[in-house]
Amino acid sequence: MKKIALAFIISIFVFSIISNAQMPDKFKNLKVLPKDITKDQLDKIMDSFTEGLGVNCEFCHVRDEQTHKMEFNLDRKTAKSKARIMLRMTMDINKKYLSQLSQFTDNIIQVECITCHRGNKMPKMLEDVLYHTIQKAGIDSAISTYHQLHDEYYGGFTYNFKDHTLVKLVQMLDKDQKYDDAMKIAQLNLEMYPNSGVATFGLGQVYEAKGDKENAIKTYKKAIELMPRAARFLNRRIEELEKK
Repeated sequence: MKKIALAFIISIFVFSIISNAQMPDKFKNLKVLPKDITKDQLDKIMDSFTEGLGVNCEFCHVRDEQTHKMEFNLDRKTAKSKARIMLRMTMDINKKYLSQLSQFTDNIIQVECITCHRGNKMPKMLEDVLYHTIQKAGIDSAISTYHQLHDEYYGGFTYNFKDHTLVKLVQMLDKDQKYDDAMKIAQLNLEMYPNSGVATFGLGQVYEAKGDKENAIKTYKKAIELMPRAARFLNRRIEELEKK
């Protein structure tokens, strides 16, 4: 999977070079960007879109089927209309809101596509992707999706694969009273992070939500061994359970 991801990145890079070479010196149908923008300036902006969303130029732009050349001025794809809205939004955030931070610091951050998208055309948190997968296709599909995304994206910044991410998903499923699904996610977390106090805590939460006091207490005690800094919090949970 990592080889596939690398090949995809390379293909985007190569396609970007080819598409930029086709870019005209003068531009038509600019509705958000300055009409007098230079080719180099526009190249940089388009490259930021490519990097930020992990897509190529055809995601927004049309390619002529006969000449195989890009028709950058056409508005046939909804993705291009959406991009204009998102571009206006980021410009608005930077100009109207973040600029106000100048009274506190000279180091003002700038919001870009990559700030939220992180190399993904749909900027969703991992726990949300898995939660919706469970709703639509079931727990086995969600676990398979997790492994696929882990193989493809682990080590990057698109998704957060730390142990607490799956604990969040466990909590979401507990709230829905989907305890069997929550248990499988907690077990998946422990498979990935067998010595994690956070992952062990997530398993304890499932037991507690199910009303399995004995296993909840046992699991919380194990979490204390792995995560002594959380001893006060976990001992409080254990004391509350023992009173029931």
